[in-house]
Amino acid sequence: MILAALSFATLSMVGCGRSDSGAVTPGTSTTQNDVSPPEQPQSPVSGPSADTRPPGTSPSPSNAASRDSSADRVDETVAQPQQERTWNEPIQSGRSQTPRGVTPAPGLQLKSSLSPAQLVDFLGEVDRELRTLISGQSGITDPKAFESEVERVVALKKVASERLMDDADASASDRVIGRRGFLQSLSHLASMGDLKAAEDLQAFAEKYRADPSPELRSDSQLVLIGFAIESLRHGKEGAAERVLKLVEELMDDERPVDVATLMVLGQAKDTLLQYERSAEAAEVRRLILERFGSSENAEVARMAAMIASSGFSQAETAIEHLDQLRQQFVAKARPAEGVVAEDLPAVTVEMWTKAVDAVLAQPADLLTAEFLAGATLEAEAVGRGDIATATYDALKRELSDRSDAVGRVARTALKARENRENVIGEVIDPDLPSVDGRPLNMADYRGKVVLMPFWSTAFPDSLIVLPNLLEIQERYPDRVAIVGMNLDVVGTSVMGFVEQEKLTFPSFRSESDPSAEIVNDVAYRFGAVTLLFVAVIDQEGKVRHLDFSGRDLTSEVEKLIR
Repeated sequence: MILAALSFATLSMVGCGRSDSGAVTPGTSTTQNDVSPPEQPQSPVSGPSADTRPPGTSPSPSNAASRDSSADRVDETVAQPQQERTWNEPIQSGRSQTPRGVTPAPGLQLKSSLSPAQLVDFLGEVDRELRTLISGQSGITDPKAFESEVERVVALKKVASERLMDDADASASDRVIGRRGFLQSLSHLASMGDLKAAEDLQAFAEKYRADPSPELRSDSQLVLIGFAIESLRHGKEGAAERVLKLVEELMDDERPVDVATLMVLGQAKDTLLQYERSAEAAEVRRLILERFGSSENAEVARMAAMIASSGFSQAETAIEHLDQLRQQFVAKARPAEGVVAEDLPAVTVEMWTKAVDAVLAQPADLLTAEFLAGATLEAEAVGRGDIATATYDALKRELSDRSDAVGRVARTALKARENRENVIGEVIDPDLPSVDGRPLNMADYRGKVVLMPFWSTAFPDSLIVLPNLLEIQERYPDRVAIVGMNLDVVGTSVMGFVEQEKLTFPSFRSESDPSAEIVNDVAYRFGAVTLLFVAVIDQEGKVRHLDFSGRDLTSEVEKLIR
């Protein structure tokens, strides 16, 4: 039986005809570790680095290293099954629903007299049929029937591909489609335990690993990486070096972002680590981050960072040391009950700056940028402005000029800080409707201190500060008011949440638009990149303090009412 290493290069490559390219979108993959019947189906703030965690829960290196489960989802974009037919007859749509557990009548059939164009179209239809099977839309639940139908469809793909490759009338591009289809069909069969297909697959992939067609060349290289991984698992001499050589060969091409390729590289790195080939694994990790970690697509960049980091010990690394310092300055500023702050080690700005520089001396991925941005918020929240400033300076100096997702995170953090600084002292009088439709005007609260929590029904914990705000209001009923700022997206049933939670304070309604460059204008103006977030507004309507730590705000209020 050919093991699962080949499967990453198998179902991920479904798609060779013109009508179905087999492209994989970020966050999805058509990979699966064996061919078996699938189970039946059972933030509105200011920028891309917006976070809904309160300071103190920024992503830690250990959490950052966990694999993103979204990378393992089966592609859900499938075509509807077709009626039984012989190919080059008109396609009939709307095959009747097959009862669950009953094997449907055979669908696709291949005739002997098809032109190259018809063969290309047939291969596209085969690929859709395979996706229908793999995604559980075929109605087949019996394992043997499922495997039999997959084998039948793959065999059709293999024959059609061979015909297209050998057709004298086929164009060069059609022959490439035929070769890709043949390679993919062999890969399917090999993953199902066909040893002869596995031998043919390796020879065919070796033949076309340097083909002028980038698609065929990539498919071949992915298959060969799978074989090299299997050789490593079987202890063959030189296997680790071959894995690395093939990975380098694959990455030499200027290729578009391909999550299936990223998953294969992650498997190669994990297997190298498993067999204690740490030097080769580290090089594969570097290549993953170099190619994918700087993607403009934040989801791909984050997935690359997670896959690259998984399996590597974080102990004694630069990022781990920085995280330890972060925990120390937070603990000293907010000591746990029974702990004396003076007994805890101090973190100087010099110590922190040196640790940040050590982290940024290595190639920075998206998770590193997000960690640093989160640490700046924590430093601000606990009163360590010196540490926050040092970190912002590093983000600006080292990352803000990048055009990828890492650069966007750095720029968002810097702009949010600038906006938080600029809003202090401004008069706040939003021209916005209220949540309940009643008139709401900040001018009506002149002479009172206003506590303004920013909140969203999507993040109920954004109101975790409410008990403290209500306590302050009860203590100073004539001098303190609570007026909220709701940030939910357009179309949210905000009043339903208000009634369910029995919220008694009025709130402005500032609708968020996740598709806009600035998701929410009010959150952007205040520099709010996290919920919890409370603005303290004085008796003249001016912003005097911003808090995103969730701490007791009594002292801030009492400064204003004395």
